[in-house]
Amino acid sequence: MAKPPIISLQTRRIHPTIGMEVTGVDLSGPLQQATIDQIEYLWRQHLVLVFPNQSLTEEQQIAFSKNFGELDITIEDDKKSSKNPEVLRIANVDERGQKLDVDHPIQHYFSTLTALWHTDGSYRAVPSFASMLHALEVTPEGGETCFANGIAAYEALPDDIKRQVEDKHMVHSYEFTRHFERRLPSLSEDERLQSPPATHPVVRRHADGRKSLYVSGNVAYYVGGMPLDEGQRLHAYLLDWVTQPQFVYSHRWSVGDVVLWDNRPTLHRVLPYNPNHRRVLQRTELKGTEIPHA
Repeated sequence: MAKPPIISLQTRRIHPTIGMEVTGVDLSGPLQQATIDQIEYLWRQHLVLVFPNQSLTEEQQIAFSKNFGELDITIEDDKKSSKNPEVLRIANVDERGQKLDVDHPIQHYFSTLTALWHTDGSYRAVPSFASMLHALEVTPEGGETCFANGIAAYEALPDDIKRQVEDKHMVHSYEFTRHFERRLPSLSEDERLQSPPATHPVVRRHADGRKSLYVSGNVAYYVGGMPLDEGQRLHAYLLDWVTQPQFVYSHRWSVGDVVLWDNRPTLHRVLPYNPNHRRVLQRTELKGTEIPHA
């Protein structure tokens, strides 16, 4: 992919292997194609982009996200915005501004399941392409989102492990989330029908030829093609490997931050925070266009 002409964007590396901070652009309005091209180029190179000091309505976030693809919609109605179903509310505050009780199921979902390393939409036959989060309210401490570079992690794998995982697959299922957090209500029959299990390779080959580890800690829990206990041990090893500090950027949120990341070669998770503190972020997710293959 040829590098587009340099325009007014200012950039700063935020981690040696993943992540770039981008300033000099207002995401709330229409952008010139040259700006979109430059953002896309930086994004492909660094996998995670951070845009500080933004102020976006749901509609403006949707409009910006559509510069890069078609939006997806979560299967669980209780987490969607009532105004714009394309927006997932990652919040312990309802839409009237009322703080949710610490025992509310949504609190459990966003403080436990999202604390496990995962990649959005991997339970779909065609997994999510990308996600975008905009911070409206943040906790005074904790609640950082960590991002892991699955490409760099794969490239650094010992050769014997590369050979071991090259032809392996994992089953990703949204229903497995209830295996990890049993306090959540069961999925409805309609939700199950919308999210049948999907099988994906552990090593995902991307359109540019690079390979990455493609694993999840909250919708998958073993590597297939081997006895269950061996598959679970290999799964745990791979999650530990890809999430080593040299592959991980931890983002401390400030109000106004926008973070855009590519789900295909990355994993992410949230760090613990006090559920008594308000936390509100709005997410859009871009549909995938490619079926993972080894």
